Order: sequence, then C-alpha cells, then structure tokens
Amino acid sequence: MKPKYNGVVISIILIMVLVFGFSLVVDADSTRDVTIKSLSVKVYDTEAAAAVAMPNSEYSISYLDDNDKLQVVSSGTTDAEGIIKDITLKAIPSNVTKLRITYTMGEKARGYIKNLSTNEPYTIAYSKDIPDGNVISYRTSARFATSGEANSYTLHYLVARMNYYYNEIVSQTTADIASAHDVDESISEFQNEPIDLYYERGSFVDVDNGFYRNGHDKSGVSDIVLSDHTSLSAFTDYSIKHAIAHEWTHWNLVRTANLPSGTYKNHYSYNEKVTTSYKEGGPAFVADMLTKSYSLADKDAEVQTDSYNDVNRLYGKSTIRTVEQVLYDLLDTTSTDENESFYVSESLAGISNLTDQQIRQINFGMIYAEMLSSKAQTLSEFLQYLQAKYATSADDALRFQQVLSINGLSTMGNFTLDADGNTLSGATD
Repeated sequence: MKPKYNGVVISIILIMVLVFGFSLVVDADSTRDVTIKSLSVKVYDTEAAAAVAMPNSEYSISYLDDNDKLQVVSSGTTDAEGIIKDITLKAIPSNVTKLRITYTMGEKARGYIKNLSTNEPYTIAYSKDIPDGNVISYRTSARFATSGEANSYTLHYLVARMNYYYNEIVSQTTADIASAHDVDESISEFQNEPIDLYYERGSFVDVDNGFYRNGHDKSGVSDIVLSDHTSLSAFTDYSIKHAIAHEWTHWNLVRTANLPSGTYKNHYSYNEKVTTSYKEGGPAFVADMLTKSYSLADKDAEVQTDSYNDVNRLYGKSTIRTVEQVLYDLLDTTSTDENESFYVSESLAGISNLTDQQIRQINFGMIYAEMLSSKAQTLSEFLQYLQAKYATSADDALRFQQVLSINGLSTMGNFTLDADGNTLSGATD
C-alpha cells in the first residue's frame, strides 16, 4: 500500500515548479540589454556651431536604481572623435528609462584638466533617454551647468576646449614624430608621459601660464597651470592651444633633457643665460608651428630686419625669438626674404614624393624628437648635434652653416653679440 502523502508531495513539487518557473520568467522580463551603437556629445556655451567634442576622454555610464543610488554599468575612453561606440550594457532594469554618461576631461595616459581648489578632474554629465528599441545612435551638442555655480555654462565650455586642444597637441605631435620615424628609423618614436593641467575661474588671473616642475602647490609632482582672464575674449582657440603646446613642451624637455629654469622679460629681451633662450625658444617654436600650420613665412626674415628704437634686438643675440627663428629656418622648405636653403630632412630618401606640407610636418617631428633625444641644453649644443647627424655632405654642411650665419651665429651655433651689439669673446669659433 502506497503512503497517502505521495500525492501531496507531488502536488507541492508541481506548485513550486510553476511558481519558480513563473518567477524566472518575470526576472528575465524585468531587465534588458541596451546597445550604444554611437553616442556623440559636444559642448558649447552660446553658439552650437562652436561646440567641441571630448576626444580620447574617460567616461562612465550609470543609472539611478530604486534607492536613488548610481549604478555604474560601463566605463571606457571615447575615440579620437569623442564618440562612444559599439558597447552593450547588460541587464539594465526595465524600469530604468535614462542613462547618465559622465565625461572626464582627460584620461590617465595623457593627463587631466583639473580644478585648482579641489584637485579633481573636471567632469561633464549628460542624461540620455533609452529609446524603445534599446539601441542608441545619437549625436547632439549641449550646454552644461552646475547647480549653484555662476557662469558654469562658460566654465564647462572652457574646460572642454582645453581638453580638446590638449588632446590635439599630443596627437598631432605624436603623429608628426611617427612620420619622421617612418623616413628615418634613428628618430625615436614619441613616448608620452602624462601631466595634469590646472585651471579655475578667478585664479591666476591675467598672469602668465606656467609649467611647475615641482607642482604649483609644491607637491613635487610636475604640473601646468593655465591662467584665467578677466576678459573671456582672451580665450581664443589659438590662445588655448598655443598656451598648452608651449607649457607641455616645457614638460617634455624637462623630463628628457632636464633643462634648467630661468626667468626672462619677453621673447625679444636679451638673456645672459643662453640656457634660458633655448629652454623658452624651443617651446615657443613648437607652439607657433602647431597653431600656425608649420609656417612663419611672414616673419621669416625677422632676425635680420628687426628694429626697435633703431636697434636690432635679435641678430646674433641670446633671445627666445632668435632661437625660435633659427629652428624655423631648419624646418621651412623654402626661404622667404632670406638667403638659406637647408632643412633637416632633405637628404632622407623617403620624402621625394611628399607634399611641401607633409615635409614640414616631418621636419617638425624630427626637430621635436631630436630636442628630446639630444638632451641639449643650449641652442649651440642642439645645432652641433643636428649638423653632425643631418648635414653630412660638404654641400649640406655649407648650407647648414648658412642658416647659422644669416642669423648672426658662430660656426658652432653660439650667439655672437651682447645686449648692446658688442662682439662677445670667443664668438668667432
């Protein structure tokens, strides 16, 4: 005889299967995957046409749960266009209708745009509705504000532009050095080291931007401070990119060549320390090349023609501008109102079919890379290094010397005149 409770047990089991089976179906229906096929968010202040992307910048994606807590479901880095592409967010609850995308101004391998007071990277948060099909393919330009902060639309736009041009400078320089390496394998490929850029409204107002080898706060960690301006019109795209390129190059020259510090009055003033002229002239050259399409054609003969109160401040003299113009003469492929015809890549085999602009970019990459590799601390040291490596034939050497001569330098690349125009001792070497 079978026990009476067998039927009861079987019934209970069936009920449990039905209940738990139903529960599993409910759980499966309570979440869904969301695919971001392409999401592009650009930032502007007053004019959408002037919006900038957030390229190569960190992001995180999150949603608010039932307890109003942010749940991060994905993180990464935007691409070179500032786009988040081809990611799938798993098991997003069905009652979640919006995603929060938080962009950070910068990324670890490059460095961040940081707030001076908080020491935290600036961020921009964007809220995106999840469409019915759970696939996001969306482009927009938007303004961003922070509650309780005056003029925060402007602040977000400023830091987004700083982030945009910081990325462009690193990418552009890296690409130019890579192009130089392609035609001359002795050129070292660029190895970037991150450095943070600090900025804050109302701090360092209308003063020079600065590179601080020991940190602006004496922390011992090198950083860059971008100054604020009373007039927002001072923040042109040109001025932002120029400032970052200049200070970032200081960082590269300090970390590779340990260039010494040194104060100066302006780019045309005489510097007793020739190291000051070189350590500032190199970054000045870089900033102008990256912001002026590798051309100073309108100023090509400035060293020869400068006249301030009937005095030439540049020819043969230790100034920042003299150094910059000499470096430009080694980059330009054609001379404007100058009698010189040498540029650093002309003897290399891989440039014969390139455009003039491509050759200029290669020349820039070569000069930048060799400033780092040579570890030169003066213009003379750098010029001797370049001549030994790239002016190997008698004709090349003659034309290289022509570059030095038309700028008033000695055969060894030394300055020949003092501030008053008197010949320096040993200047005829």
